[in-house]
Amino acid sequence: MSIIFKIADSIKVFMNSGRGVTSLLGKGASVASTQVLHNCRHYIPVLNAIIDVGANQGQFAIAAGYFYPSADIYSFEPLPDVYPLLQRNTRKLPRINTYNMALGNSNGTLEFHSNAYSHASSALPVSALQKDMVPKTAASSSIQVAVKRLDDLQSSITFNTPSLLKMDVQGFEKEVLKGAAASLPQIDYLLFETSFVQMYDGEPLFDEMHHFVKELGFEFIAPVGFLQSEKLQILQMDLLYKRKK
Repeated sequence: MSIIFKIADSIKVFMNSGRGVTSLLGKGASVASTQVLHNCRHYIPVLNAIIDVGANQGQFAIAAGYFYPSADIYSFEPLPDVYPLLQRNTRKLPRINTYNMALGNSNGTLEFHSNAYSHASSALPVSALQKDMVPKTAASSSIQVAVKRLDDLQSSITFNTPSLLKMDVQGFEKEVLKGAAASLPQIDYLLFETSFVQMYDGEPLFDEMHHFVKELGFEFIAPVGFLQSEKLQILQMDLLYKRKK
């Protein structure tokens, strides 16, 4: 019965968003990304540039192409075996730009933990807590990936306002922001996932991230998504911030 309820919830999300049930059948279709962006649109009616850091297979980019069709999308995915899926799944998006690299606070190469469950891949190792709660994240291998600072890519990105920097990098968000110090004045909104418990070793938790982005000149708008454990504990939340005027 739980599978039936999940299918029903998925259909409800796509119907409420206006995307329609047939969108669920498309490559890269994501209920979570659709729900997050549907919620974001209540606060951000128009976006002209979206920097999609941690693009995975293009789930967020595809949903963003529906909700914000006038936006130029810049999607970054470091995993060499996932990047071709990102390219394939987003090939019909007319305003997509894809990059096979990570973003961080350095240029060169980065030790990266490629997880058997690709969504859990990160520059940080999966914690014992997450392995216990989500067993499919237990297996990973260490690889080297290309990494650059967003500040050193400004010539490749057109920061047309309003602009959004979205980060889904599994605990590495603070490093991405450190490498974007000169770019942030051109960013109007931040959207990132933060944890309330240690899902990755060494990741900054909610309090630290909240204070950090406030110091960068952004103010909290609203939570737009969340992840719960089977015991209904909120583990992670997608938070939306905007630049203070």
